[in-house]
Amino acid sequence: MKKDLSEKIYIAGFAIMLLLPLVFINFDPEAISEKENRYLTGIPQIIKDGEINKSLPTDIESYLDDRIGFRDELISANALMQYHLFGRMENGSRYRLGPDGEFNIIENDMVETYQHFNLFTDEELQKLTSDYLTISDYLKENGAEFYYMQCWDKQSIYPEYFPDSVNSYGDISRTDQLMTSLTKTTDVKVIPLKNTFIENKQNYEVYSKYGDPVHWTWRGAFLGYLDTMNALNEDRTVPFKVLSESDYDITMTDQGMSFYGGVKRENVSENFELKKTDAVMNENYDEEHEAFDGYNTYHFINDKAGNDCKTLIICNSFIVNYLKEDFAESFGDTLVVWHDVDKSFVKWIEDYKPDIVIYEMVERYAAYGNVHKAAKAIRKSGQ
Repeated sequence: MKKDLSEKIYIAGFAIMLLLPLVFINFDPEAISEKENRYLTGIPQIIKDGEINKSLPTDIESYLDDRIGFRDELISANALMQYHLFGRMENGSRYRLGPDGEFNIIENDMVETYQHFNLFTDEELQKLTSDYLTISDYLKENGAEFYYMQCWDKQSIYPEYFPDSVNSYGDISRTDQLMTSLTKTTDVKVIPLKNTFIENKQNYEVYSKYGDPVHWTWRGAFLGYLDTMNALNEDRTVPFKVLSESDYDITMTDQGMSFYGGVKRENVSENFELKKTDAVMNENYDEEHEAFDGYNTYHFINDKAGNDCKTLIICNSFIVNYLKEDFAESFGDTLVVWHDVDKSFVKWIEDYKPDIVIYEMVERYAAYGNVHKAAKAIRKSGQ
């Protein structure tokens, strides 16, 4: 009798365990997964685009996968188990762990670049160097200065954080090749940044250990800003204003990053916030200027900068997310374009007529093909 009762309890408990997730299905049509930052799959349609939905079984499976009760809790439990017990990320296709569980991102040709397996041939390097020189010479002819600002991936500054299963061969990467070629064979003004980061990482965190694996830290951004402004002020009779640490509220905050599945490690690091800004942003610049229509632009006017210098900054999130307001404090007119140079470059210069152009690029998104397109457009324009 006792055996029968225990079997019934076991069966009932098992049935409840199976049914509860179905009872708590998420029926909200606008439901969003905060962990994945996306809308959950909608209700499967029997009729789709006017005909029988042949993928209905797959749609039903996706719907249940997305909306079954306790889904987020199960995902988190699995991710935490994978991280803490097996030392790996649940989404191992993009994120990888270092020797001490450090967060790393793996995308594009980052591994090949780290291993130095994609070095330029002499012909490729000569062609790319020529393209940068073409851009620099074109801007000179149009009365503008050109500066190439090289940002680096985290593993170039902290190779000790990278998975120790990945080995690098030799000391020179393709980015190092380009820096050397530009500085030794041209008069292109290069802001390399790498040595500054390596020298300062002994005292500061310039890229996060357990924080954002994609970008530099606020301290790293500030160091990049200082190097850039010092390069602009070199040999300048009237130097531009350069922000100092006293212009910021610097606090220590936990910037440890949460990943899909709930994996998080504490990462206390410096947070920089400008105490005061004089530059005012015009949010409609791209709509008012056809040459920039369709691009993400940030246009600032600063009547207190003490100059009427027009500075065009072509960049990615390293500047847009961290430094666009900081640079805008130094110039009377600043236009930040979140993009690479490309075939529209000539139109941008003709429209904005800058005095200074800063082009910032990061290793893993090295848009060398777009640099070639910009140089080609310049040659085609006959300038």
